[in-house]
Amino acid sequence: MKILVVDDEKEILTLIKKALNGQYQVDTVHFPKENIPEDLSGYSLILMDVMMPNENGYTIVEKIRKQVDCPIIFLSAKALEDDIVYGLAIGADDYICKPFSVAELRARVSAHIRRENRGSACNFIRRGDVSVNLTEKRISVREKEIKLTKSEYEIVKLLIKNIGQIYSKSQLYEYLYGYEKDGNDSAITEHIKNIRRKFQNEGQDPIDTVWGIGYRWKKEVTD
Repeated sequence: MKILVVDDEKEILTLIKKALNGQYQVDTVHFPKENIPEDLSGYSLILMDVMMPNENGYTIVEKIRKQVDCPIIFLSAKALEDDIVYGLAIGADDYICKPFSVAELRARVSAHIRRENRGSACNFIRRGDVSVNLTEKRISVREKEIKLTKSEYEIVKLLIKNIGQIYSKSQLYEYLYGYEKDGNDSAITEHIKNIRRKFQNEGQDPIDTVWGIGYRWKKEVTD
């Protein structure tokens, strides 16, 4: 499996390559000195720095998100909630704040790769007007596809498969990334907000907030 890392710091590129080499093929781009490949289709995951000269990672991801379907993880020293929320809103799947440990990096990357390779015994789910094609990883409302990021798709899949079951933010985080995380729940909050907006654009409001507990797929949507 191939991973692309884009950063303006040579030391970070070297660190990540050493940390992930052996398990993955790691290609690095010292941006803006080196060009980002035009064909990104062969990559299983992209790690993208945010604060870079000339063009930041947010702008780059906005450009390439329409071309690639793989998970994208931002790397940044900008750890404010608004920065994380913005990164997820434009199509990233995760956000790793600098400085980070090698163990955290490996865990996050491994979780996203594992998630991409998950199988399912059933390949189709329908709940009212909402349908999920698990083979193609595609969700539709009345046959119109809803464009979701990888993380948004996984949340919808979990909730729609388990009608009425409540999942806390920490449970959703562990499901997405493979381990528990203390503190900042803004990633899950933003994913849920984006999911709701995309479904509401199609006249659907399928996710219920159970205040103080978590989220569930509304039972009435299936009636």
